[in-house]
Formats: sequence, structure tokens, C-alpha cells
Amino acid sequence: MQLLYVSRHAADHWLVDALRQMGHVAEAAEWSAETAALAEADGHDLILADMPRPLAAEAADLLAGSTPVVVVADAARPDERAAILRAGADDCLTRPLHLIEVQTRLMALVRTADRHRPSPAARAGLRLDRVARSLVVGDQHALLSPLEFQLAAYLLRREGQVVEAARLDAHLAGISAEPRPERIRGLVARLRAKLGRDLGLRLIHSVPGHGYVLRWDAAPASRIAD
Repeated sequence: MQLLYVSRHAADHWLVDALRQMGHVAEAAEWSAETAALAEADGHDLILADMPRPLAAEAADLLAGSTPVVVVADAARPDERAAILRAGADDCLTRPLHLIEVQTRLMALVRTADRHRPSPAARAGLRLDRVARSLVVGDQHALLSPLEFQLAAYLLRREGQVVEAARLDAHLAGISAEPRPERIRGLVARLRAKLGRDLGLRLIHSVPGHGYVLRWDAAPASRIAD
């Protein structure tokens, strides 16, 4: 999962490190007038936001966006938490933060978003099993490595959209990692082979000069060419 943590609390940056260790791509950013636009443009799956008080204009813009937002607040009263949710937040966590609760809440939000996202693949029964780390369609399933699962999840959440290889590489290796296009080519080839073998489908297609797209096709993998 690609996460953005927006905060003025430097002490909470341990959370970014912990989420990275759990396999997420997590970035930290400071509040600014451009925060909401940057979050949307970079294609984050979810935003953790240390919400300023009173609610600033940039916070309102963030809550109005299409990316799910989990607000991190100081020990807030029930009426304060309710106000945060009414303002547009998808969930609210209060300090002190407990990593197991943060992880569980984030995964629950992603599952809910996946269930409510209409797409040809979802309508055909293709889904991610995050517990078994597999891609499932009907009674068939493909067990994936951690990197394969991250790649499949990222593309599935952007079904039908062409994703640049550089963005995939940054998502999997981290923004600060040295770009290595061959890393993505090799991973895509392995994932394609596994999905073709275990599910009989070719889901990931190359778009020369642009990147990759996950597209639902009911034809057998052997009949689909890039």
C-alpha cells in the first residue's frame, strides 16, 4: 500500500518507519497549501493526516479529495471525533498510537474501498486475499510473493489506467531508491507467468513507451498478446 503521512509532529515519524518495515511504501510530508494536490497527483492509496486545529483550508481540501484519509488526533472528545468524520475523514485515530490498531484500521479501510470499487475485474470475481497473499478468481488462486502482491494490488486499484514503470519502481522500492527499470520488467514477467499458469489469464499488459496496465480479459493467457 502507498501511504502519505502528513504531520507537524516530528515525534510521530516513527510510524512512517514502522509502516515501511511492514511492507508499505510510506512517505512523510509537511502541511502546506499544495498538500492535497500532491497527494492526489502521486496516486497514494491512503493518507494519514495529523489534522491541524482549527481546521485549516489545506486540511479541508485534503478531506474533500478522492483519496481515503485517516485523521490522527490528540485525545479527542467524542464530539470532536464526530466533527472530524463529518468534515470528510474516513476514520479517526487518537494518540497514543498503537501500531497493531493503525495497521488493522488501514487494512479495513482498503478492504472497504476495494469492495465498493466497480470494475470489470471485480464484477468478474477477481479479488485480493490479503491474508493468504494471493489473487483469487472463482475457485482458483495464485499465491504471490510480497513484491508480486504489492505490484498486483497497486495495478488492480488502478485497473484500466496505464502506470509508468518509474512510478511502479518508486512504489515498490521507495521514492529515495535508485531507479532500476529492469527490476520492474523482471517482476512483471514473473507475475504474468504466475497468473497465466495459476489463473489461466493474462491481466497485465505492456504499453510500449508508457508502462503497464491491468485489464480484465476473459480469454486464456495463451491467446492474449501485448
